[in-house]
Amino acid sequence: MNVISRGVRNALRSPVRSGAIILMLAISVGLVLAMLVARSSVNAKINEVKATTATQITINPAGIQGGVGSGDDLTAEQVKIVAGTAHITGVTSTLTDQLGSTDTNLTPSLTLGSFGKRQQRFETNDGGSGAIQRKMPIPRTSITGTSNPASVVTSDKITSGATIDGDSSDNIALVGTTLAAKNNLSVGSTFTAFGATVTVKGIFSSGNTFQDNGIIMPLASLQTLTQQPGAISSMTATADSSENVAGVVSALKNSLGDKVDITSQQEEAQNSLAPLENIASLALTGVIGAAIAGAVIILLSMVMIVRERRREIGVIKAIGGTNAKVIVQFMTEALTLTIIGGIIGLGIGVAASGPMTRSLVDSNTNTPTTGIAHQAGGIGSARGFTGGFRQVSSQLATNFKTINSTLTPQIFASSVGVILLIAIVGSAIPAWSIARVRPAEVLRTE
Repeated sequence: MNVISRGVRNALRSPVRSGAIILMLAISVGLVLAMLVARSSVNAKINEVKATTATQITINPAGIQGGVGSGDDLTAEQVKIVAGTAHITGVTSTLTDQLGSTDTNLTPSLTLGSFGKRQQRFETNDGGSGAIQRKMPIPRTSITGTSNPASVVTSDKITSGATIDGDSSDNIALVGTTLAAKNNLSVGSTFTAFGATVTVKGIFSSGNTFQDNGIIMPLASLQTLTQQPGAISSMTATADSSENVAGVVSALKNSLGDKVDITSQQEEAQNSLAPLENIASLALTGVIGAAIAGAVIILLSMVMIVRERRREIGVIKAIGGTNAKVIVQFMTEALTLTIIGGIIGLGIGVAASGPMTRSLVDSNTNTPTTGIAHQAGGIGSARGFTGGFRQVSSQLATNFKTINSTLTPQIFASSVGVILLIAIVGSAIPAWSIARVRPAEVLRTE
């Protein structure tokens, strides 16, 4: 019988002990695989978050916040500067306005309430008499012109009809559900705005009461209707990664100067990544810890086995067995135990990787970032459709919920490598002990 087959046979010579060793190794290997899967899945999500979360940069005229304040409209030249800035992947230009009772034949679907009345109070001087008269507030309908309607209302929010082309100059619009219901509008209906006839191309439901009282039009169309050629009330630039946001903001401030106010979600981006990075670090620590535990298990087991078989080792050497042959025999034994434990452990790891990943995510994200990026509210509510409360926590919560554990060939290969490493490391000291066994001394003491 050669040393390889003898090593395999010896691995199972004591079923109880071998079973205990295999079970402990299986648990260690299963934990290694589960942690590798968790780390890989979280790292993939980190890369996704960097590319999608908090990459937007808002550019407003200096001194304007939510349609109030002072300052001049942005220009097409400024749009070109922003679009040409490094790491900017897209720019959405927006013009927001409001339709008063004389601007349209539409009846707003909103009632002001105490908050709205307070926001829309106006004072006027009565013909020079010095008497101050307060006008009765009236509700208004917001109208937004945008170069990218999808950034305002996604296709899944359109309940009937179709979206519009942001580059069009036609008098076409998307109308919110409550406003449409209030005025009996449907796809193909028309209404007047600033003295022109506008055709309804789609009805949308945003889930926001204020927004569903609004209208979305192509940017050029609204600029023409309001006699504001080239006027832009705000821009939203998208960076290619949240990591580049700070550099882009700095570059834009240098190129646009003090004529604009620039805000970003850089802090929120960093906060959103912190829990994910903690999970990745924890998973890596788990991999290292489990691998060390497996190596220690096989190490102690083989040390114990070598000590029990000192006489057997001495006899083998006495009848001509070399150190190399004896070491190979015991390393084969260790490798056999490790492989059996590894195969069982891989099965455990595959079954446990999903629950383990979810457990790590849940334990590290019970209190996600709750900061609100900013509020660019208009009079009585959010600024048209592109402002409002942009809650990074909501987007982050979605990211956490969509972390899926995936076992890739690379992860599987890494797990097999860890198994072999455990066997090699666990056999190193026993092999050294075997080499030091002297047949004469062993046989004499025995």
